[in-house]
Amino acid sequence: MLVSYVLLCSGSLMDSPFQQHLGTNYVPTVNEANQIQDLLEISNQSLHCIDAEIDQLQRQVDLLQEKQLILHGFAEQHRALLSPARKLTQDIVEEIFIACLPEDRTPYMSAMEAPMLLTRICSSWRRIALSTPRIWSAIHIVLPNIIIERQPVPNYHVKAEELLRNTLNKHQAAVKEWLDRSGACPLSITVS
Repeated sequence: MLVSYVLLCSGSLMDSPFQQHLGTNYVPTVNEANQIQDLLEISNQSLHCIDAEIDQLQRQVDLLQEKQLILHGFAEQHRALLSPARKLTQDIVEEIFIACLPEDRTPYMSAMEAPMLLTRICSSWRRIALSTPRIWSAIHIVLPNIIIERQPVPNYHVKAEELLRNTLNKHQAAVKEWLDRSGACPLSITVS
C-alpha cells in the first residue's frame, strides 16, 4: 500500500485519514469526497509554497552559477599568467616553431598548419612567428585551379577573366608577403 503525506508550507507532514483506501477501488461517501477536496486544496497550497521556494532557490543557484563562471574565468586568466610557456625565451620559441614545420614536404599556404597557424594562436606568438625568417623560407605554392568556360550569359567571359585576375593577384600578394617574411634565408619553393 502506498504511503501518502501532505506537506504543509510550515514544513510539517500530515497523515492522510484515507491512508487505508489509497491504491484500492474504494468509493468515498459524499462527506468523504468533501474531505478529500479539502485535502487536495491543502495539498495544492503546499505545492504552491514548494514551487515558490524552488523558484527562489533556482534564482539563487543561477546567481551562484554566474558567480562561479566569473570566478572560473578569473582564475583561468590568472593561471595563464603562471604558464611555463611564458618563461620561454624568444630564441627557444623560434626553435619550437621551426620544429612545427612539416619535415617531409614544404609547408602549404594554409592557416591550418605551421607557419600560418602559429600566427593565429596569440599576439606574442604572432609577433615571434612574423619575425622569424627561417619558418618562412620554404613554401609550397598551389596554383589556383580556375577553369573558364563559355556560358550563354552576356559578358560572362569578361567577368570570369576578371575573377581569375583578382584571384591570381590575391594569390601573388600572399606569396610575396610570405617570401618577404623569409628575409635573407635561402628559399625552398615547390609548385603544383
